[in-house]
Amino acid sequence: MRLLPTIGAVAVMLCTQAMAQPATRLVWQPVQEYFIHRDEGQQVLAGTKRLNSFTAYTHIGTDFGFHGPAEHEIEWVTDEVVVHLGQQAEAWAGMWHSLAGQARNPNRVMNFTHAYPDPISPQYQPHVTGVMIEAAGRGKIKLEIKSPGDEQRWTQMIELTAPQYRMFVHPVAPDSVRDGKTLVWTAEPGAEVKVSGLFLGIEMPQMPWDTYTFLASYAKIARSYSIDTGFVRDRAHIEEGAFESVSATGMYVLASAAAAQQPLGIVSTDYARWVLTRTHEAMKKLKTGRGLLPHFVHRHGHENAYCIHPGTEYSTVDTAIYAQSMLLAAIMLDAPLVAEDLILQMQSIEYNLLHLPNGELSHGLADDGITLLPHGWLDWGGETALVTLMESIAHPEHRPPPMRTPGKAWQGTGFIPELQSLFYPDFDSDVPDAHDGVRWLSVRRAMLGAQRAYIPKRWPQSHAAVNGIYGLSAGENQAGNGYYVGGVDLPDQKLIHPHYILMSSPLHLQTNETYELLERMEKASYFPPWGMVENLNVDGRSYLPMEGSLNAGFEALSAYHLFAKHRKIPDAIYTASLKSPQIRRAMQLFYPAETKETAGQ
Repeated sequence: MRLLPTIGAVAVMLCTQAMAQPATRLVWQPVQEYFIHRDEGQQVLAGTKRLNSFTAYTHIGTDFGFHGPAEHEIEWVTDEVVVHLGQQAEAWAGMWHSLAGQARNPNRVMNFTHAYPDPISPQYQPHVTGVMIEAAGRGKIKLEIKSPGDEQRWTQMIELTAPQYRMFVHPVAPDSVRDGKTLVWTAEPGAEVKVSGLFLGIEMPQMPWDTYTFLASYAKIARSYSIDTGFVRDRAHIEEGAFESVSATGMYVLASAAAAQQPLGIVSTDYARWVLTRTHEAMKKLKTGRGLLPHFVHRHGHENAYCIHPGTEYSTVDTAIYAQSMLLAAIMLDAPLVAEDLILQMQSIEYNLLHLPNGELSHGLADDGITLLPHGWLDWGGETALVTLMESIAHPEHRPPPMRTPGKAWQGTGFIPELQSLFYPDFDSDVPDAHDGVRWLSVRRAMLGAQRAYIPKRWPQSHAAVNGIYGLSAGENQAGNGYYVGGVDLPDQKLIHPHYILMSSPLHLQTNETYELLERMEKASYFPPWGMVENLNVDGRSYLPMEGSLNAGFEALSAYHLFAKHRKIPDAIYTASLKSPQIRRAMQLFYPAETKETAGQ
């Protein structure tokens, strides 16, 4: 796979003169780059048509497929799709790509006049003004944009005459595509062609990079939210109701509350309040396990009710992330009744039945809602801190056991020392905490130093090292079919989870460092308008464009904190945490002498 920065540079060079307008900025969003993700040692099956919808998806969080009477003549090799029709005078074949949601859902479309989710305010909405395809060979390729009813909204014929790859760029009038459902390319009869990439030209309104960083990150998680259900899908490309994430749902509500704050105003306050109420009502209908919420839920039965997804757990940490996200959002949005109800929900958890013999709180319960999971929250870090704070909000008198290896994140995994700071400013302190004696700010800064040094030391000539990209954290593996946990304490790590760049960004003394890095990542297609990629390899030749909602939540909340720090304005999430008497009492566990004046110093 060729280096992505070259593609971005060529694309911008070809299109800036044709389509850029003074008040906009043109960015190319990949719809599909036809590289194949596979596990090490897995063989490539050229021409395979059966795709797992959980791991096969476009770069815009949708599904795709093949079409035409000669579709079985299509070969998908490592970095390109090849169509051999030279001996077939009548046959044609190609690929379709849904522009919004799954292709079979006619209610999800892309309006090219405002391509981000509808709740985002008009002044922040990008326009789609171009289509670009990277292709080579001889013959004709037809490009089309179609509506849910298969009506043609735009078309362009391309004549290929050379074996070398070229970028073919064509403008689209945004007003002509208000219900775009699929973007299709078709190799015409007799063609011998290959295709390596398909892109949309996105014209972003001019705005400062600090605003854009939050906007793109918020839009990423917003695409996984369902207004109809009140839940956030675990992955943007999967069907609504199939696999929803409780913790990501809570973070979306909190991110929406942040998006409604001035000077942003990315969504309206009314929308943020509606999302808070709608989600709270939806979550209250769930069956719990001794008061714990499920980690994942799905829709079942004729009444569209939600329940725990089979084989998953009733989770203490996911309940903690959800409940504390929602509580802070309720305070920010002046919804005291919702805040009171959330406190009651935390108090209703049967903590006495969730503790393991050594006193630590279990990870949760099996999907039967009864069987206690044998592992508990004892390792040091943000997950244990949030679980501990949830119990302390409900029972301030509770004293949990000390954490294991205080100040040392397991495996040196990036997100672990940062998770708690998505919600609370208290851990920006170097006062030793009363629970374990950890100087959190120093530990977090030491982790940031180790993260930034790891790749230049181990892979000094790599693309990531040259561009200053870092982040040995946790998320999907390189193939996108399993969870992977990396860290600076492990040898020979090559897989970067760049959400850590945003999670750790408020630690930088100069906030511009992060924004400059994100600009470089945008040019390399790692931070396109649809949000940050899930992971990338240190060599820069492979990345996973999956839109996962958990990391999207981490990114959106982190981008807000970075924005507030960069603008030197009050951080509304942190302000809300300082207003809550229940949170303040719970925080005494870590900082008994903390005050509003010292918190965050």
